[in-house]
Amino acid sequence: MELAFRNARVVTGDDCFLGSVLVRDGKVVSVDSGPSCAGEDMEGDVLMPGVIDLHTDNLEKHFFPRPNIGWDPVSAAVTHDGCCLSVGVTTVFDSLSIGSFNSAASRNHGNLTRLADGLAQAEASGLLKGDHKVHWRCETPADDLPEELEGFAKHPMTALFSLMDHTPGQRQYRNIEKYLAAWRADGMTEGAVDQRMADIRDRQARNADRHRRLVSEVAAAYGAPLASHDDEDVAHIDAAADLGATVAEFPVTLEAARQARERGMVIVMGGPNLIRGGSYSGNVPASELAHAGLLDAFASDYVPRSLIECAFALTRPEFDWSLPRAVATVTSGPARAARLSDRGVIETGRRADLLRVRTRGDLPVVQEVWVEGRRRA
Repeated sequence: MELAFRNARVVTGDDCFLGSVLVRDGKVVSVDSGPSCAGEDMEGDVLMPGVIDLHTDNLEKHFFPRPNIGWDPVSAAVTHDGCCLSVGVTTVFDSLSIGSFNSAASRNHGNLTRLADGLAQAEASGLLKGDHKVHWRCETPADDLPEELEGFAKHPMTALFSLMDHTPGQRQYRNIEKYLAAWRADGMTEGAVDQRMADIRDRQARNADRHRRLVSEVAAAYGAPLASHDDEDVAHIDAAADLGATVAEFPVTLEAARQARERGMVIVMGGPNLIRGGSYSGNVPASELAHAGLLDAFASDYVPRSLIECAFALTRPEFDWSLPRAVATVTSGPARAARLSDRGVIETGRRADLLRVRTRGDLPVVQEVWVEGRRRA
């Protein structure tokens, strides 16, 4: 199967020019600047690599569209896949949480098993048009993490592990009073709040360090990258890097991001953080890391649409990044973090995961999507 595109604003790894791209059997076979008579006329629209999302919780939204209202997991996977493709995400790391730390129905063992199995079934049946992989988010203080990890790591789509610790008073939830206020608003007494915090801190003290080592060992055994989530300081980064983590996902301070750079880690921030103008938890803004040269990639976290918007937002006057540099934060940057050497750049021999994007004012609109050279949206 052969495709040709002409009169496109082609975004390569280090350049952007009006030119043409030829695709054969799912791979890019030539990239040329200047006019071409052959191929589909892109009318000057941007032709860029497909977006790679390292961390999205979006699948859960379709599995449990309302609290305690479950949906068929295969149907949820298909709907989620379509949503991702519509906003240009061609490689999707579906982040699924293992290790009990909250009461969300979608994350209890039975429902998580159903969701993971449904995703695998949708993939095996050819129902997914994008390339889906599983990112296991491992809550290290959880008592049940070893048992959960042993079972879920065997999933056929496993591709990434991350170290997480949502204990209030540190990392993402450094502002403990803000966190505890939500408990009190739910009607918890001061005594109940104190007891719950004591239980949480006890689990962290008993489990977090040894479970972090366990996750590191499992990731190495599966040949998957290891990310560290919500690091707060130099010690957090060093501990993660010493365990083999190569990705700093959502560092919450400038100090942590600087140390991640020193340790050679890929620094990933949340797309909504940039588009909304800051972190909802009051942590370091993605814009601050962008200005400091400490931003390598974005992940959508909870809004897949945010990624294509991030790529174009970085080209505006506040940042003035070149289009290739900005696009890299949602393409080649995530590909490097995930060790995906076959995609993320429009280059001869790479996968033809491609997007046609047209801007309406400041808003990028995805017009067409190809996955391995096949039109998918």
